[in-house]
Amino acid sequence: MRAVQRLRWHPALVVLHWSTALLVLGQYGLSRLMRDESRDLLARFALYQWHKSIGLTVAGLVILRLVLRLLLPAPAPADHAEWQRLAARAVHVGLYGCLIALPVSGLLMAAAAPIQIPTLYFGWFGVPHPIGPDKRVYELMLRLHQQVFDLMNLLVLLHFAAAVTHQFVWRDGLLRRMWFARSVASAPRREAS
Repeated sequence: MRAVQRLRWHPALVVLHWSTALLVLGQYGLSRLMRDESRDLLARFALYQWHKSIGLTVAGLVILRLVLRLLLPAPAPADHAEWQRLAARAVHVGLYGCLIALPVSGLLMAAAAPIQIPTLYFGWFGVPHPIGPDKRVYELMLRLHQQVFDLMNLLVLLHFAAAVTHQFVWRDGLLRRMWFARSVASAPRREAS
């Protein structure tokens, strides 16, 4: 029997990867605008609602991406040193963890806040808060949210630096695996019978 080996990630995973990256980049900008206390309360309320809505969207996209990773075939492993594969796996697991932990800690922070402000998903519907006001939980989630944000910044920088290194220093074409293109397959290979 002959098998065709994929060299790129499935297009659905590519779309989810870059959509998530763009939304996270937007979150960076929103988080800076939210801290501007010179804005009126209505404008700040809107910014916080957008931030929470985008955060929940990111969590949903990451969960969908993880499910699809289990269901869709992965490309052939890159031909790199073991330490590179382990480092890449550690950064990816860390990024997935951060992309889930940030929305969860953000939602719990909003739910535990002493001043209860509803979470409105893009103004379409209210998102139920899983817990009630609790100052200690609020402060804990606030610290956790900031620490996870800082960790994600570090991991994003490592991920970006690795992508740039692969693309422009080693020129090994690794970036093409997570880019938009026709599905590319290697020559069929014979499987052991």
